[in-house]
Amino acid sequence: MNILVTNDDGIDSQGLWTLAEAMSRVGQVLVVAPEKQQSGVGASISLHNGMSVVEMPSPVLGIRAYAVGGTPSDCAFLGICRLSQGHVDLVVSGINLGPNVGSDILYSGTVMATLQGYFRKIPSIAVSLFSRTREEEPNFSITAQFVETLALNIKNGKMKTDAILNVNVPNIPKEQIKGIVTTRAASTGYVKLSGTPGNYAIDYPFGLNNSASKTLEEGTDIWAIHSGFISVTPLHFEVTHHDVIPTLSEAVQELENGFLIF
Repeated sequence: MNILVTNDDGIDSQGLWTLAEAMSRVGQVLVVAPEKQQSGVGASISLHNGMSVVEMPSPVLGIRAYAVGGTPSDCAFLGICRLSQGHVDLVVSGINLGPNVGSDILYSGTVMATLQGYFRKIPSIAVSLFSRTREEEPNFSITAQFVETLALNIKNGKMKTDAILNVNVPNIPKEQIKGIVTTRAASTGYVKLSGTPGNYAIDYPFGLNNSASKTLEEGTDIWAIHSGFISVTPLHFEVTHHDVIPTLSEAVQELENGFLIF
């Protein structure tokens, strides 16, 4: 199995290399990651800019690694279409430091990088570690172990899906994890606007206060990680809203009748 590993935290991220090492026990790994931090860039690509691609020394034996002067989507695109030695069988993005849940998923470079695999019908996993504070020491190893098991199940045909699997793991000891749940994306997120006129900022607080966490809707990804569960959310991206077409067609027909009468 040929596995492409990428991220949005950059080529030097501890989470990236913990994940890459775990994936090397599943198959042949190629790492293609941004040369610097690219959090929050979503699915953006470097449409009008050249991209540097530099082969890097790998801390894990047997892994080829490249640093790219571009976005996570650029990295996945290059990895799949140019840098891989053969077909890519699995795309894995992460381990992101901080959750990628709810409405914030669409901002996530970690998750959106996997679109490059999804669009090509390549099984794809996005994985993040949920810490409640920025000061909390991240333990990437438990998350990497879980994704290794998940990847092995995909490799062995035990888990077939045409969705992106968006995984969020709470940063707690393994014995405290309550279980693994399949969730839906919450309709809310963490991203907030702060500041004053002339000096605004978009902030990403790591956690919710206790009173807010008690009101979370059960079955959502945010609820799961705050409750001590590993969250696995299947993501499906369809640009067209098919259910609206019949009603919209009637309105457009009326618009046409009025607009095109001279």
